[in-house]
Amino acid sequence: MATGHLLDTKTVNLNDILGNGKIYRVPQFQRDYSWEQDNWEDLWNDIELAAETRTPHYMGSVVLQSSTGKEYLIIDGQQRFTTLTILTLAIIDAIQKLIEKGIEVEQNKERVDILMRQYIGQKDPTSLSYSSKLFLNENNDGFFQNRLVGFKDPINIRKLSDSEKLMWDAYVFFKLKISQRFTNNLGGDFASFLNNVAGELMMFIQITVEDELNAYTVFETLNSRGVELTSTDLLKNFLFSLVAKSETDLKQVKTQWKKIIDAVGLKEFPVFLRYFLVATRKQITKEYLFKEVKHFVKTGQDVFNLLDHLEFYAYNYIALGNDDDELWNTDKENRNAIGILRAFRVIQWKPLAMVALEKLNNAEFKRLLQSIVSLSYRYNVIAKMQTNEMEKVYSKAAINLFNGTSTNITAVLNDLKALYVADEDFKNYFSLKQFNTNNSADKKLLRYTLYKLEAQEEGGSLYDFETDSGTIEHILPESYPEAWHANFTEDEYDRNIFMLGNLTLLEAAKNNKEASDKIFSEKKEVYASSKFVQTKKIIDPQWTSQNIKSRQAHLAKIATSVWKIQY
Repeated sequence: MATGHLLDTKTVNLNDILGNGKIYRVPQFQRDYSWEQDNWEDLWNDIELAAETRTPHYMGSVVLQSSTGKEYLIIDGQQRFTTLTILTLAIIDAIQKLIEKGIEVEQNKERVDILMRQYIGQKDPTSLSYSSKLFLNENNDGFFQNRLVGFKDPINIRKLSDSEKLMWDAYVFFKLKISQRFTNNLGGDFASFLNNVAGELMMFIQITVEDELNAYTVFETLNSRGVELTSTDLLKNFLFSLVAKSETDLKQVKTQWKKIIDAVGLKEFPVFLRYFLVATRKQITKEYLFKEVKHFVKTGQDVFNLLDHLEFYAYNYIALGNDDDELWNTDKENRNAIGILRAFRVIQWKPLAMVALEKLNNAEFKRLLQSIVSLSYRYNVIAKMQTNEMEKVYSKAAINLFNGTSTNITAVLNDLKALYVADEDFKNYFSLKQFNTNNSADKKLLRYTLYKLEAQEEGGSLYDFETDSGTIEHILPESYPEAWHANFTEDEYDRNIFMLGNLTLLEAAKNNKEASDKIFSEKKEVYASSKFVQTKKIIDPQWTSQNIKSRQAHLAKIATSVWKIQY
């Protein structure tokens, strides 16, 4: 690769990669081998298809890092590199078995030697054993070199680690597939399958970069398998490398890293890391996570400081996404608020709440959470405004709280004012709101809305919208029966059936049996006996589009006091 190039991209096949005399290393702290039978099956089927059609098969991109041009770190692609090497070893083993049976002994010995040198590595003149072109991570390389490359069975399969067991199972899997495919005992057929099919027709886009920062940037913009997992590995490698000189420090960092990953999950970690940075440093997209971390983590002590913060916030992050988390066991109001925000499908508030759990007292945090519910209901559920601005505002509020610029709930709420939809605008949006009761997410939001309005109506009661047995009643029936055609044309029916003003709460028995699709005058008699005050108040002489509009305007006025933030 020419000096000064940030990256070099080219299309290569397996023969190009392994047949070029280069050495490939999986970074020391990269994740262990993890492919399973579904992955092996897919790879084998791809090779079989290529053999049948004689057409190349694209295997995705591999990202390599090299500053010397002689040795490469496998930033992305280790699972494919390792599995294809295991397949190669299985094919070579099949040829060795022919030698043991006395079949074309000299020719097959030569084939084994050529294939080993081409795909596996050179033979050491002293030990006469092959030195591998591929070196795996600290947990897998010993088994890979000593057992697989050495064609030795494990001493005790039950004692293998999970990743070692997967590598051994992959080897056994491919040996079986090869024995099923080739029954003629011709070493040339085995060699041809490896060299001319797997070697020539398995194609990759090889991206070579000069440093880990460029590797990370490349990988975040690729739409390939394992991107999120590998970006996490890349960050882990960087952090571990800063403390690797001390065995004690490295052991401590490994333990703490595992705690964090176990808490938030491997796939979820990049999201969590971004939320942490958004909450404590600046708004940032996922493409620049690694660059930002490298900007402020430069020493071993920086690593410990970062991991301490991540471990602390990891538990906050998980709790904020789960209303069943033990953190909410003693506070029903907070638990309900977390559940409601999940129903809203709003996430931009989480960075602020992560910090608030640390910086605010219980009463202030509760007030913040209730305010976020009101703000989100106005901004997201009813007004359906753009979410881009939300993250900026929440990030600024979180950073101010984290840095001590904001010291109390009043200051935090002031930072959120830009997202608060004014009463008059909120009423206007609310007056036009529809809830499609055929959509489960919409239906849950509708139940929440109607039950909150019920509690606010004069004489109304507070019921749990998730557990109460009340049902959604369409005053203008959803079935649009003929008796209603006089008051609603088909066009008016379509425009009004899901309007909030046409929807109310009603006991299940009354809804299914007594009200059902009856005319409005008969429905009113049922409504009069309902436990729900909002339903009792439906006493209009008739039910028309104008009545629906008027009722919705009335509910909009109530809503401004239900979902309100007191500054």
